[in-house]
Amino acid sequence: MNSISLVRAAALGSALACSAAVGRAQTAATPATSRVEWTLDAVLAATAARHPLVEAARARVSAARGTRRTAGALPNPVATYQVENAPFPGRVAPPGLERETATFLTLPLEPLYQRWSRTRGANEEIRAAEAALVAVRRQVALDAAHAFYRVALAQVSLATAEETRSAIERLASFNRVRVTEGAAAEGDLIRVQVELDRAATEVALEQVELARARAELLPFLGSSADAGTALDSVRVAEPPVATEVVALPAIVTFVSRARLGRPELVEARARVAAAGAETAYQRALTVRQIGATFGSKRVSGESSMIAGVSVPLPLFDQNRGEVQRASAERAAAERELEWAERTVAAQVRGAYEAADRLSAQVARLQGTFLARAEESRRIALAAYEEGAANLLQVLDASRALGDARLTYYRVLLAQRQSLLDLAVAAGDEPGAALSTSDNSRNSPPTAAGPAPTDGLPGAGGRP
Repeated sequence: MNSISLVRAAALGSALACSAAVGRAQTAATPATSRVEWTLDAVLAATAARHPLVEAARARVSAARGTRRTAGALPNPVATYQVENAPFPGRVAPPGLERETATFLTLPLEPLYQRWSRTRGANEEIRAAEAALVAVRRQVALDAAHAFYRVALAQVSLATAEETRSAIERLASFNRVRVTEGAAAEGDLIRVQVELDRAATEVALEQVELARARAELLPFLGSSADAGTALDSVRVAEPPVATEVVALPAIVTFVSRARLGRPELVEARARVAAAGAETAYQRALTVRQIGATFGSKRVSGESSMIAGVSVPLPLFDQNRGEVQRASAERAAAERELEWAERTVAAQVRGAYEAADRLSAQVARLQGTFLARAEESRRIALAAYEEGAANLLQVLDASRALGDARLTYYRVLLAQRQSLLDLAVAAGDEPGAALSTSDNSRNSPPTAAGPAPTDGLPGAGGRP
């Protein structure tokens, strides 16, 4: 190696050392207690425990159970006390008329023969409310997982942008030394400075995206992250690089599970059954206000029994309008169930296709994709130090490495998210698709120091 190469190597080494010292100083300046690191399991647990929409769905289940209690209650009897042949106040009783008193109870019979249809409809409403609760809980968990993965990707993107900026800063320092020695043209330094400004702008944009992603995740964290929580203190644990991709079962398995366990279908079937019970109830109302009366009547000191049944005659109002309405609503519920079945089947197929393709792509990228991009930049940088490559080749290799990292982690996180989507589409809980290697299960959020870089681009990565 000639003397110019030695000077270049020494200058580059000095720039690297200065950049590393600055990175360590920035890390030391970050308070260890200012960040809270959330695992996906912890986010899902906080969402299920305290989300207002889940609590609202639980309240609707309680309301449906209250309706069932009312539907199953027996009717209250009506007590009547009656006096006949009594004088008006302040006047004498008419001669020849004996005072008569009667005491009797009237039991409404109408609710008795309507009770079966009413309780059946109320039971189906409970089933529908419980299915709606499951659907809301799963959807909220899925939305929380989407927000979690958006933060994870934003963290990776920011770390990649900061690493690219650091690499260009080192390259700029190296070129300043070369320009000072007269070993490089000033145009190269100007080009590097332009790239440095562009990289700094990318860092700012990624910081904005990370802040927006954290703001989207924050409401799902419940009371653990109140309104006074700073956005930059919320951090998620990035999933590690996958070592293998498990093949998915046949799609018919997921479609069958979805038809049986998907809460939207359970709710739609309960709505159909409830509409059928409502139709039976309205038919029973054709004859209403039936009552049985039993009591006693006392005249001249003698008591006699009173018994009777009151039955209205449905000559004019036969409740045909309400029967027609209930029948039409049942037909509408059946058509909605048919559409829900078609939609669920299509959603499962779409989620399965996405998960299958993304899993296959992750398997293809593992092992060599990032290694080749890193090796390409290392070769370009070494060749530039020896004068065998120009500046554009180094910058292009640096950008290619950053793009490769973003592409890999974007498809990796999309694959993890697609498995959650497939689990929910098949009627499973989102946690059923989580792997124990992704994060520590049942671990509460803990105070964390600087961001970990396990397999992810960050301040500790290669230049």
